[in-house]
Amino acid sequence: MGFPCAGRVALTCVENLQVMDRYGYPHELEYRREAGDRRVHEYTELVDDMGFVLEHRSERYQGWTVRYGTACAHDYLSRKRAKPGTFVVSVYRLFPGRRDHVVTIRVSWPPKKGQVHPSEKSRAGRL
Repeated sequence: MGFPCAGRVALTCVENLQVMDRYGYPHELEYRREAGDRRVHEYTELVDDMGFVLEHRSERYQGWTVRYGTACAHDYLSRKRAKPGTFVVSVYRLFPGRRDHVVTIRVSWPPKKGQVHPSEKSRAGRL
């Protein structure tokens, strides 16, 4: 990605803010298909997405990352036209010189009707 100061171990607070302003909110999503007792890596998605950092209240953060991560996985798997199955999806926030784990979720593809969150359903009359 060409992050500045990539060879350094730690950045100051000001440098971190400058990097976020310059590079946005890079995240990496790894998709591993469950095959028996193994998890086989199938896809890696790199995104610049601030959705994972929108919830700041600690008591709601985990629920939000699971819900948002599931919606992102459903979107990506539909665009990839992935074969049906169960995926373990790990989300990482990327920083210069490191990646921080955000959440790991299990996603059934295609989703069963009960697994689709109401915010993902299209409403009548909505384009």
